[in-house]
Amino acid sequence: MSVNNLHQLIKSLSPTEKGYIKKQAGVHVIGEQNKYIKIFDAIDKQEEYNEKEILQKFKNEPILNNFSVAKNYLFNFILKSLESYHTTTKSELRSTLNHIDILYNKNLLFVAKKMLVKAKSIAQKHELYEFMEEIIDWEIILLVEEATPQNYLILVNKYFGELYDAMQKKKAIIDYKYLYQKMRAKSLYHGLARNDEDVIELQKIIKTEAQIDEVSATFNEKFYKNLMLANFLFVTNEQKKANELMEVNVKLMEKNPHMIALKPSIYLSILRNKAVNELSLMRYKPLFDTLKKMDDFTEKFGHKNRYFEILKENLKLFVYLPTGQFDDALEVAKNLDTLYKNLPQTKVFRKEKQLQQYAYAYIYIGLENYKLANQHINELLNNNDFDFRSDLFCFAHILSLIVHFEMGNTELLEYRTRSTYQLLLKRDKLHKFEQEIIAFLKNSKHKKKNSAGWREDFIQLKNSIEKITIDKIEKNALSLFDLISWLESKIENKSFMEIKQAKFNQLHALESSNAHMY
Repeated sequence: MSVNNLHQLIKSLSPTEKGYIKKQAGVHVIGEQNKYIKIFDAIDKQEEYNEKEILQKFKNEPILNNFSVAKNYLFNFILKSLESYHTTTKSELRSTLNHIDILYNKNLLFVAKKMLVKAKSIAQKHELYEFMEEIIDWEIILLVEEATPQNYLILVNKYFGELYDAMQKKKAIIDYKYLYQKMRAKSLYHGLARNDEDVIELQKIIKTEAQIDEVSATFNEKFYKNLMLANFLFVTNEQKKANELMEVNVKLMEKNPHMIALKPSIYLSILRNKAVNELSLMRYKPLFDTLKKMDDFTEKFGHKNRYFEILKENLKLFVYLPTGQFDDALEVAKNLDTLYKNLPQTKVFRKEKQLQQYAYAYIYIGLENYKLANQHINELLNNNDFDFRSDLFCFAHILSLIVHFEMGNTELLEYRTRSTYQLLLKRDKLHKFEQEIIAFLKNSKHKKKNSAGWREDFIQLKNSIEKITIDKIEKNALSLFDLISWLESKIENKSFMEIKQAKFNQLHALESSNAHMY
């Protein structure tokens, strides 16, 4: 058995896409079923690709004379069918320019000119400035059809003026995209800012920001500027300000639905980021409204990319965790396992799976199934793929210590506490928050679990953590694991889930009574 591109492509298709492809294949077939669709169906039935099994199945078919050619033909046929099924503004614009080329070569210049006017209008409306050079090249070629000795130079100046303007707008958009990606590179691999050095590094990127005229600025200039600034504010724990910018971007896209159709993944991403931010602010009503928008979006655009559903479900998973809905979180996590299984295992999916291992550990701590929590945290810690958020990877070691504490593994906990201290120190992740937990667990080795002195120790650690997390940067650690609620469960002799659900219900009720404030 082996990985095969054709198998991965077929398994990634939705039922409606498969139906469309079969319909396209059958258009010119009379009588016998299309031989390529037979191969399509056989491969589709395989959970893992097994070429020997396919060859055995079709051993008497002439198509096996060159099976590699047949596979290549089928792969390209599927792609062409999907291109036809999933038409986009960009693909239609590209097709229009191809038609203009054909019409020009047939000397049907008047028809070509009419198409060119339409193409230019679409490119400008959707800010597809990358097409403008080709469009204006065609306008120059067709210039002789409308020019006179008096206006030739006027038209040349007009067209090249439009081209320079388009290129300047494109450059401004690229500049903001670049700044956003630089900001994202920091947060993607390092996570939330946890010290002044992290903040300074992010501020260096912000200082290169250019000022824009809000009146004349393009949609994309405004959008990517807001996106970059919101990302900075979020990772530096300025969630309220970040949320305001995210709300501006959502409204900006919703006022321009043609941009949502052009960039559906961008719209879903901004909704997801907005939901994460609302969760950190504990604004549950706006959060649930955003989740509803994501459900509606997936229903409308989910056929384009099955990864959209994973993004939506993954977010729900991380909504259920801080609200203490661990049973619901477990159901979502298992549903995600099924979704992952049915899609090619890309690098992006591997990163999402690592996040899910962290979520599983958190869930099973909440459900007091520490054996399974330990199993999932070990899968994450023993993973050799270091292309993972360093803050989550390092904090997973802290989560592991908490699990061993709950399991009463005193000797192992003593060893793991020392090794975790060294690892965090080496990776420059030994912040005050982590130092307090490690010191607490280090001192716990001399005490029996649930002995009389524990309650005072829990209270002391809770007081220390609350003082530390007054600092907005240190507070980011609580988004990785709600240590304060865990300590309260020990102090009040209640379950972790009970404490978290009570807090969620109280906050949700308070928010509902103060709804006019939003």
